[in-house]
Amino acid sequence: MKKIITVILVLMMALGMFACVATTAPATEEPPAEATAAAEQTEATEAPAAEKIYKVAVLVPFIGDQSYFDSVNAGRLAVEDYPNVETTLIEMGEDKSKWESYYLDACEGGYDLIVGGNNDAEEYFYAAAKQYPDQKFFNFDYVNHVELPNVFAVTYNTPELGYVAGTAASLITQSSMPKANAEKIVGIVVGMDFPAMNDFVSGFCQICYENGVQVLIGYPESFTDSAKAKEIALNMYAQGADVVWQVAGGAGLGVFEAAAEADKYAFGVDSDQTIALSGQPNLAATIVTSFYKDCGASVKYAVDMLIAGTYPTGAKTLGIKEGAVGLIQNQQYIDMVPQEIRDQIDAQVAKVAAGEVTVISALADDAAWQDIKAKATAPLN
Repeated sequence: MKKIITVILVLMMALGMFACVATTAPATEEPPAEATAAAEQTEATEAPAAEKIYKVAVLVPFIGDQSYFDSVNAGRLAVEDYPNVETTLIEMGEDKSKWESYYLDACEGGYDLIVGGNNDAEEYFYAAAKQYPDQKFFNFDYVNHVELPNVFAVTYNTPELGYVAGTAASLITQSSMPKANAEKIVGIVVGMDFPAMNDFVSGFCQICYENGVQVLIGYPESFTDSAKAKEIALNMYAQGADVVWQVAGGAGLGVFEAAAEADKYAFGVDSDQTIALSGQPNLAATIVTSFYKDCGASVKYAVDMLIAGTYPTGAKTLGIKEGAVGLIQNQQYIDMVPQEIRDQIDAQVAKVAAGEVTVISALADDAAWQDIKAKATAPLN
């Protein structure tokens, strides 16, 4: 009997111990609030961060010139394709009294980079950069750069570009190409008469003079007045020019109209204008080649550095060596220009890129520019 009672007591004690263990197990108990917060914090820390979206504003007077500003916009469209870039095109119009407000408004827009500047807008561009020192700026084509820690600017070796264009023009006018006449005369229509634009002309005049070719220069004093540019170009063709280079933005369309009417040659500028004018085949057919200053590529260059975290300050000059200026060698150029002439142009481009040619710059040396201008435009004996 005692044994039975002893066994019963042992069993009761064992069951009591099991019950104690069971009642203290946390299997069904809610975790403490502190533990939940810590777990959520850990998950948030370990989750991948969303990729930053870079916002870029591009300010130009207008697009649609099928030349200079369209080249800038092409660069904007190129970076717009990036998955982490959003761009805004701001067309300021031609009323310069409103440009300051456009730049200041952009500075309040939360952009990571503001792209603008160039000769016409530099005054407003740099004023805004001074007023907003924490805002990054890119001047896609400076003339008078202001050194600021929040600004990066590029310019282009347009005398080199003009030198190559003058090489092509002087070779074509003395060739047996179908529309080349016996007169050794070429023309260049330049938007406005100021040093930055004459920087295109200085190298052009230099090589034409060296090759015994006379240069006719005309200034419509506008980048939009195509009728005036057409009138100037028609007069040049009437004087014996068989090729005219337009360096006049939207006004330059008048040069192609004149070339079509006169059945002569023309050169484009800033981008492949054969493509830009593909909707007007009668005008596109006049273009032997285009001599480009790739502002669009520089916009992409700046945005790439912004994304990489290596955005610089200061200023940089881009030329033939860097691939920022040169001539378009499309199929139309190959079909129109004999191989012998193309080889001579290529050889001259290589010399310029190698630094074997000292090209006159209207911006850097006004006296040299005035001298070569007088020599190149003088009637041939």
